[in-house]
Amino acid sequence: MTDIQHRIPVLIDTDPGVDDAFCLGFGAAYADELDLKGVTAMGGNNYTSVTTRNALALLQFYHRTDVPVAPGATAYLTEEFGTPVAKFHGANGLGNQEIPDPVRKPEPMEGCDFIYKVAKECGGKLVIVTVCPETNLAKAFRKYPDLPGMIEKIVVMGGSTTTGNITPYAEANIRHDVPAADVVFNAGVPIDMIGLNLTRQCVVPDTRLRELATECRPELLDFLCALIRFRNGETMHDAVAIATLIDETVTTWERGTVKINTDPADERYGETVFTPDPNGTVRVGMQADYAKYEAMFAGMANRMNAAR
Repeated sequence: MTDIQHRIPVLIDTDPGVDDAFCLGFGAAYADELDLKGVTAMGGNNYTSVTTRNALALLQFYHRTDVPVAPGATAYLTEEFGTPVAKFHGANGLGNQEIPDPVRKPEPMEGCDFIYKVAKECGGKLVIVTVCPETNLAKAFRKYPDLPGMIEKIVVMGGSTTTGNITPYAEANIRHDVPAADVVFNAGVPIDMIGLNLTRQCVVPDTRLRELATECRPELLDFLCALIRFRNGETMHDAVAIATLIDETVTTWERGTVKINTDPADERYGETVFTPDPNGTVRVGMQADYAKYEAMFAGMANRMNAAR
């Protein structure tokens, strides 16, 4: 357990989003490890107004109304958002599950400006966990050239060393805004890439969560299990990314470089090409310790059993 004075200062960049709800759950529940400084919410899974509302509502449901949320990008760097992906996230972005509307209002600044503000306040120690397309971060890097020096590390849920999910080669968070991902991966900040090759190893069925989350309040457990069922029991990908920040031994790592295919005419557009290199600035999660991850996943639910 991390001493409370030495918790990791974290900002979560997200687009809630079913699996984003679990990432925010980890950030809210593991308060002894993570000092959650704020959240930026962009569109993609749904419109930015919806994802911002969802982030605020989730944090309230998780008893973390102390965490500020800033609305992020309303379009990708070079193109507009597509239609909300109700098939994967429901019409409301939360698997059609209803939770109370948030009382807290969004921050009165755009996500890229909020990222810069928080990074300055953290004195070079901020870790950004990004579980959405890289648009907010890319906009922040373009607007504030000194920002890379203020960030200790970026944990990216995106890419893959094997196959993609939106195409045979590309993972969705990278593919939706390839120019933004290219900016982020070339910003000079150390990156932990948590790709589909790792997250697909971390399926926790709703039935298993019910067995393990014996201390979780019933309405929260019902909500989390309903989200898993909505996605037909697949991995809650975004949760894996933040779990590796809490305990990096939940996976093995390989160090190297990642080059993103930025040629729209190439069928491999958006592919993340990993090359092992002991001097590389990217660590890629490779092999999950499933038992450890499962315990952390259940711990997330059990830790939110009462108001803070």
